[in-house]
Amino acid sequence: MSSSFWSALCLAGLWGGIFCTILLILKAFPARDRFDGRSALQWGGAGLVCFAIWILGMTQA
Repeated sequence: MSSSFWSALCLAGLWGGIFCTILLILKAFPARDRFDGRSALQWGGAGLVCFAIWILGMTQA
């Protein structure tokens, strides 16, 4: 039996991961031949947290 809470958390993790991945690409590489490591670390870390939330939601939903 599925739980609405875990399903909503799963969707939030999925969309959060997609959003963080897009922002990682846009913010970590602001121009050609440039790399911003601080932004990459922030958005990459947020993406990993969202991925973990998505996996947790998938296992519990």
